[in-house]
Amino acid sequence: MKKKYFLTLSLVIIAALILLAGCSSGSSSNENDESADESTDNDSDKPTIAVVLKGSDAEYFKLAEAGAKQAFEDFDVNGKFLAASTQTQEQELINILEDLLTENPEALVLMPSTGSVIPTLSKYSDADIPVLLIDTDLDWENKVTYIGTDNYTAGQKAGEYLTSLLSEGEEVAIIEGVSGAAQNEARVSGAKDQLEEHGLKVVTVQAADFDRTKAVNVMENIITAHPNVKGVFTANDEMALGALQAINTSNLEIPVIGIDGTSDALKSISQGELDAVIQQLPYQMAYIGVENAIRAINGETVDEKIDSGIDLITSENAQEKLDEVNDQLSK
Repeated sequence: MKKKYFLTLSLVIIAALILLAGCSSGSSSNENDESADESTDNDSDKPTIAVVLKGSDAEYFKLAEAGAKQAFEDFDVNGKFLAASTQTQEQELINILEDLLTENPEALVLMPSTGSVIPTLSKYSDADIPVLLIDTDLDWENKVTYIGTDNYTAGQKAGEYLTSLLSEGEEVAIIEGVSGAAQNEARVSGAKDQLEEHGLKVVTVQAADFDRTKAVNVMENIITAHPNVKGVFTANDEMALGALQAINTSNLEIPVIGIDGTSDALKSISQGELDAVIQQLPYQMAYIGVENAIRAINGETVDEKIDSGIDLITSENAQEKLDEVNDQLSK
């Protein structure tokens, strides 16, 4: 009888302990759930701002990404970053924008490629989602603002510097990016106008899709077809470095001027290879884009155009600018 009694008592005690453990575990779970709900509620109070770039395969885009993510942190917003694989993949960019629309962000900061995205952007304006453009402007009346370089002025400044290295009547070539892209057309027009105004002869304008490897081939063809070319303007740094490679292979000395201000170009200038670039500020463009998206969400006034500025980079200031770019990329 005693054995039976003690066995029964032991079973009761074990059952009670199991029950207590279960209650304790349930209480802890509820506390975690409440904490998670509180965290979710805090996040839901923050505006959701999406930053979408036309490409992700170049340092220029990495700088814009870094600027956007720093702004997400500094302004304490729910940030979403997306980018097409390359800036020639226009349909991919459109698909990204279409998918993003279903998530209903409170604002969109977009670096577009061409006007092919406008029909999709119109859906954003129909949904009362403010759209801010950076880097590349579009002829679209519903944008909140354009933040970036005046690309025509950047082209002019590049052309002006190139003319200072040459003599009147000499032949020059232009290597453009993606034909039809507003950013490209403005840069090329600015450079061409400045070069011709100073008496230089633009003998050819050829496209290399903003790609370094393609620019090597294009420059080789230019050297063959126009052996008297004495200077080259390219619509971005990648093409400038490609053109320089072809020029060096041919054992020629032809000054090359690009636009963007990537670390490769700045390093090349500091080493006495590339002659100069007009530096854009993609980090600042994206940062300012997020900052003004918040203003648009809050119903505050946003300027229709915000100039993020440009700098002429030569051997005199290339190392200083290279240090700045490397610092931004390391964040």
